[in-house]
Amino acid sequence: MAVHKQSQPVQSARDPFYEEDFYTPTPEEIAQLPEPTALLGAIATSVVEIISGARSVDQLASLVSDSVYEKLRQRQVIRAKANAATGQPRLVPKFAVTKVHTESPKPGIVESVVLLSSFKRTRAVTIRLEPGHKGWRATSVSVL
Repeated sequence: MAVHKQSQPVQSARDPFYEEDFYTPTPEEIAQLPEPTALLGAIATSVVEIISGARSVDQLASLVSDSVYEKLRQRQVIRAKANAATGQPRLVPKFAVTKVHTESPKPGIVESVVLLSSFKRTRAVTIRLEPGHKGWRATSVSVL
């Protein structure tokens, strides 16, 4: 009869330089962060332009987390393939920021809904901002 040894759980190496949550700001650094309302409008507008194929995701890279960047890059690739298949030109959507609502569930975290309106439709973009090394970074973005 063979005796089976239970294996110990494998612990993975932790490399803080590749983890998004490595940086923890001090309360003083949080207090020095700029008012995020204008940034939220700019991010929301840029995200809708990226999804429509009118803007490169690289232009937003410094303002978003790696996971948000990757999701937007995937959406950009899908849109580029769709535009190439149909032969449609890239159109730049004309949106105006009509309302920005923000909440702060805890210090240093901003959760928001940004309403973008055009002649034909209104879109809601939810954005979560967290402190980064050089200012705010969007760690979650959804377009409704």
